[in-house]
Amino acid sequence: MSIATDPLALASLLSSRLCHDLINPVGAMGTGLEVMETEDDPVMQAEARKLIKLSADKSIAMLGFARLAFGAGSAYGAEIDLDDGKRVMLPVFDFIKPDLDWQLPGGHVPKDFVKAVLNITLMMADCVPRAGSKVTVSGHVGEVVIRATGPKAKLKPELLAAFAAEEEGLEPKTTPAYLAGLIADATGGKIRGQAVSEEEVVLLATFPAWEVRDAAE
Repeated sequence: MSIATDPLALASLLSSRLCHDLINPVGAMGTGLEVMETEDDPVMQAEARKLIKLSADKSIAMLGFARLAFGAGSAYGAEIDLDDGKRVMLPVFDFIKPDLDWQLPGGHVPKDFVKAVLNITLMMADCVPRAGSKVTVSGHVGEVVIRATGPKAKLKPELLAAFAAEEEGLEPKTTPAYLAGLIADATGGKIRGQAVSEEEVVLLATFPAWEVRDAAE
């Protein structure tokens, strides 16, 4: 049985990815609370409060993202506003190096399309992990272009393989890309990427079934 047809295997990989994203901020909150309990120095107390607040904000951002990008998103219907995707994506970028330039227009689209865009955007941020970088998301429901620009931009082979929904070598850190690839594949589309230069990588994600639907409307 492949990962694509084994819900438990896919859920395990996504759970591992979420745990990886949360372990540092949750651990930092624990450290801050320990300092609050053991230190009387006002300066140390103030720093601990800052650490707890920052870590809590990061945890909330990642959980809000994961609820829609990884989970069922049961609070939403079959279609949701793309602006809801933007709202859960922006807080995540407050805690990573690149800036986010979200150019997708608002409007109701299939929920799985939003899930795919969120997972692609998160993965593209990993391609430019330095300050001063930017991830730009543009397009429409049938075709999305994501550009990651910044120093030492790199689109690793294992990430491209995950975007192509290939299972060999799949790890928790690239599972969001694999999930996006499965969604694109289900609509008859693909996710392709390439390095334009040492400071830019580009990804094109197509969703033909939804493009036909959008045109019909």
